[in-house]
Amino acid sequence: MKNVERVFIVAGGELSDSDFRSYRKNRDTLIAADGGAQACISLGYRPDLVVGDFDTTGATYMETLQSQQIPFRLLPVEKAHTDTHMAIEEALRFHPREIYILGALGGARFDHMIANIGLLEWIATRKVDAFLLHQTNRIRLLIGPTTVQIPKETYHYLSILPVSKEVEGVQTDGFLYPLHQETLYRGETRGVSNEWARETASITFTNGICLVIESNDQTN
Repeated sequence: MKNVERVFIVAGGELSDSDFRSYRKNRDTLIAADGGAQACISLGYRPDLVVGDFDTTGATYMETLQSQQIPFRLLPVEKAHTDTHMAIEEALRFHPREIYILGALGGARFDHMIANIGLLEWIATRKVDAFLLHQTNRIRLLIGPTTVQIPKETYHYLSILPVSKEVEGVQTDGFLYPLHQETLYRGETRGVSNEWARETASITFTNGICLVIESNDQTN
């Protein structure tokens, strides 16, 4: 299987055409997880692969995929992992540098939403950068020690939320409210709603795990 720079995965949560903004730039590899296939096709995007047990779309949807010559991998209904998790495993077979997951947030199932956020850590341990994209938000997970450069792009706010009990040695540069070798604690809100002071800002920390969430109040 050939290596690719980026893989986009579409899950079965809330989705809009604006979520495909990054995908439209390069037409990267596109994998849909179960109900995400219907959303892709209805918005005019053809998945390169569909993964799922088809409990959401119904077994007859496989006939639709076959008629459109879209490859699919049928999973058992009773399994240890979610369809989205299995779609990520398929994505990793391409050895991508980045994975973008759409449709992973919102919808009726909060358990799936929280599990999808947790999958960012599972991907990070495999040395691949991963992002959840959802209308007004882009979410990534970082494991220290690390330094990242984050351009402003289309987002207004940036929040750093600890996943581990503590995130130590946090140093930010280029934000309106800088942090200087501080420790952020899980359950507190010290890192919420910062703003860019320059076109590109940076985050450094020495130890811990955190979510970095770029967001807007409304869709651009």
